[in-house]
Amino acid sequence: MCSLCAAAALAQSAAEHASAQTLEEVAQQLIEIIAVLADYRVTKQLPPIFEVPQHVLEEKVCDQPCNVSAAYVPREGIYLADNLNPVREPLDRAVLLHELVHYLQQGYPRFSHLTGCARERAKELEAYAIQNAYLASLGSNQRVTLYDSELDCESDPGATSH
Repeated sequence: MCSLCAAAALAQSAAEHASAQTLEEVAQQLIEIIAVLADYRVTKQLPPIFEVPQHVLEEKVCDQPCNVSAAYVPREGIYLADNLNPVREPLDRAVLLHELVHYLQQGYPRFSHLTGCARERAKELEAYAIQNAYLASLGSNQRVTLYDSELDCESDPGATSH
C-alpha cells in the first residue's frame, strides 16, 4: 500500500472517530500518520500540548505580535493557539501534525549533516511537506508554504552544510 494511501486510511479513521477523541488520542494518531508518511518511528511518548491564548503564544515565540498559530518548543512541548480545535477541525489537526513532526525530528539523525539555519530550514521544509501530504490524504486542496523570508539563511554564517 502506498504511504499516502495508508495515511489517507488512518486520517479517514481519525476523522470518523473525532467526536469521541481527546487531544492526546488525536496526537497519537497523527504520530502514526507521520510515521507512515515520513518513516519516523512511532512513539507512545507525546510532548506536553498546551492550548494557550494567542497573545501568550506570540509572547512565547515572537516577543511581539506575529502570525503564529502553533509552535514546538524543545524540552517544553507544543503550544497551540486556543482558537484551534484539532480534535474536530481537520485543518487545525494538520497544524498539530506539523508541530508533532518537529517533535519527532529532535534527536533524529536525518539532518545531522546540516548546521545552523540550514538545518532549521530543512526541518521546516520537511514539516511543511508532511503537512501537505496529510492535507492531500484528507482530500483537501489547501496547502501550506514556507516563504523564503521566514527562514533566510543567507545572513547566517552557520548555514552551510558539511
